[in-house]
Amino acid sequence: MRSIFFISGGFDSGKTTRLIKKFNDLPKGAADGFACVKVYNDEKKTIGYALKRLSTHEELMFIYDKKFYDHSFDESFEFERFIFSKHVLSYVADIIEKALHDPNIKTLFLDEIGTLELNDSGFGDILKRMLRSNKDLYLGINDRHLETMSDKYDIKQYRCI
Repeated sequence: MRSIFFISGGFDSGKTTRLIKKFNDLPKGAADGFACVKVYNDEKKTIGYALKRLSTHEELMFIYDKKFYDHSFDESFEFERFIFSKHVLSYVADIIEKALHDPNIKTLFLDEIGTLELNDSGFGDILKRMLRSNKDLYLGINDRHLETMSDKYDIKQYRCI
């Protein structure tokens, strides 16, 4: 039987670090997914976030804080103070879809599930496909979204770590 784990905590509580550690504890080739890592400028200010594919360590710039946006995304959308790459969302969907059909991949990871997904945007469609699968799931989520996320996506059994 598959398991769903919410790697939960408040802002800057180490959720992504714990998610990456959980991935690294699994056998090579048995898992795939993405972590959302901070990107800094030369002045050590957070300018946005990249998505890091855990199996390959490839990083793609995903989110810019509006005040640092350099207009480098071909297609994008805005939400609150951020600009998101539509290309990266499509890339993640493609990788997750392939992993869902790969019998060697037993576990999937997706970091920073939250407000966008609650508004049927962001990784919402990808998350639905993941939840319909028989794969173990590790989802990074802020504590404030636990109850609403589990209600919206009808996640009845999960563990918080």
